[in-house]
Amino acid sequence: MQDTRDAWIRAIREAGRRWGVLLEDAACRRILAHWEMVRAAQDRMNLTSLRGKAALYRLVVDSLSALWVYRGEEPAVDVGSGAGYPGMVLAAVFPEAEWTLVEARHKRAGFLAEAANRLGMQKVRIVAERAEELARRERGRYRFAVARAVGNLPLVAELTLPLLGVGGRLLAMRGPEGAQEVAEAQGAVAELGGRIEGQYAFELPEAEGRRVLVLIRKESPTDPRYPRRGGALGRFHGRPGAAKGDRPVTGGST
Repeated sequence: MQDTRDAWIRAIREAGRRWGVLLEDAACRRILAHWEMVRAAQDRMNLTSLRGKAALYRLVVDSLSALWVYRGEEPAVDVGSGAGYPGMVLAAVFPEAEWTLVEARHKRAGFLAEAANRLGMQKVRIVAERAEELARRERGRYRFAVARAVGNLPLVAELTLPLLGVGGRLLAMRGPEGAQEVAEAQGAVAELGGRIEGQYAFELPEAEGRRVLVLIRKESPTDPRYPRRGGALGRFHGRPGAAKGDRPVTGGST
């Protein structure tokens, strides 16, 4: 068991170095402790189907790839946080930063609150509601937003850009089709007041998958009619922003 923990700590440190961040011992321990809570909670709720190295690379190491651009800006928001990836991981790296983790499923939100409390992460706030509802109360409040497992890119943009102030940044963490999504989402992002500033593709270790990070800058206020509700959410000029059956405001960790 100790050998496994040591291997995880080494992989976490290496992931930080890959993105130019030297992770402190306390940060590594918090990230590992969070995963152990996720694993232990499986008897009570289905937080993730991943185990072993797949969980290490596709949850933890993938979350740390946000360090490509994130250096502790606050306030920050993770939309559709699920089991806490990436928001809880980034809050563990920057414990002084104010984070809001948005998770509409109440069981998962309860788990996040319990984990934040046990880890002593006092600047992490859990919001158990839909992102489109939060955006009506906290419009323009945040400097940084991240979304990892929410839906297609136009949907992600509609849920997150209203939460950002002008000049704020959104990091959309996408799968192997991310580059194609960027090409198809340019108009939707612009309509929401954003501009796609850059993208970065990379491979997770041990052939655990290709990832594409998409950075979007909020350049002008979002029209007050966004985010919309129901079937219109994420649809622009007849193009769907999410596949049928997507749950737009809850996170996934699988």
